[in-house]
Amino acid sequence: MNTYVTSDLHFCHDREFIYKPRGFDSIYDMEEKIIENWNNKVNDDDIVYVLGDFALGMDEHRLNNIISRLKGNIKLIIGNHDTDKKL
Repeated sequence: MNTYVTSDLHFCHDREFIYKPRGFDSIYDMEEKIIENWNNKVNDDDIVYVLGDFALGMDEHRLNNIISRLKGNIKLIIGNHDTDKKL
């Protein structure tokens, strides 16, 4: 089992200033690449601490869909984008 730490993934933060500097043409392209990279590194029994800003402006169904696709045991530390008003 491994432990990983990450932050500021900004799933569903559909603003060019988030995904364009990361080299993507859309938020969907960025999200798919993050999921792919995550799952290539993380195993099912690993622990992943997300230190805030996991997602923004997402409905619960979409959030659950993304989380269900990510390997590991995710521990979310709430960031300013992860409030109930923005999720």
